[in-house]
Amino acid sequence: MTATSQKDFSDRLPTREEVESAADAMTAIETNRNIDGTLAIGNAILSESLVDIISDLFSIVARGETLTLVPLARKLTTQEAADILNVSRPFLIKLIERGDLSHEMVGTHRRLALGEVLDYKAQLATDRRAALAEMQDIAEALPTT
Repeated sequence: MTATSQKDFSDRLPTREEVESAADAMTAIETNRNIDGTLAIGNAILSESLVDIISDLFSIVARGETLTLVPLARKLTTQEAADILNVSRPFLIKLIERGDLSHEMVGTHRRLALGEVLDYKAQLATDRRAALAEMQDIAEALPTT
């Protein structure tokens, strides 16, 4: 399934039973965790980070929300990447051609890794915050009359 909007998930909201089951599972996980955060299930020992992921998943479902898990290696179309970055598709193509984002060709279509697009978005936010801080420093240094 390719989801393009929140409406695509409206038929997959958790049922009352799933919400209750997720809440019970979350409680069971948290009460049976080892001191180091791991969790034993049969002969398997889940690492603390895996237990955190599973607990977060159950927490979301227990609130009656839906979620989608997407691997960071998932390949995006240029339109999907543009939507994530909140830019136009032609502008995204310019970013690719400039070398700001890498891509691979699938036939005649460009594909971008979700992880790289999210990293680029985070870098833009970091750069934006730094520029705003610099502007604030400059404004504070201006003489007041």
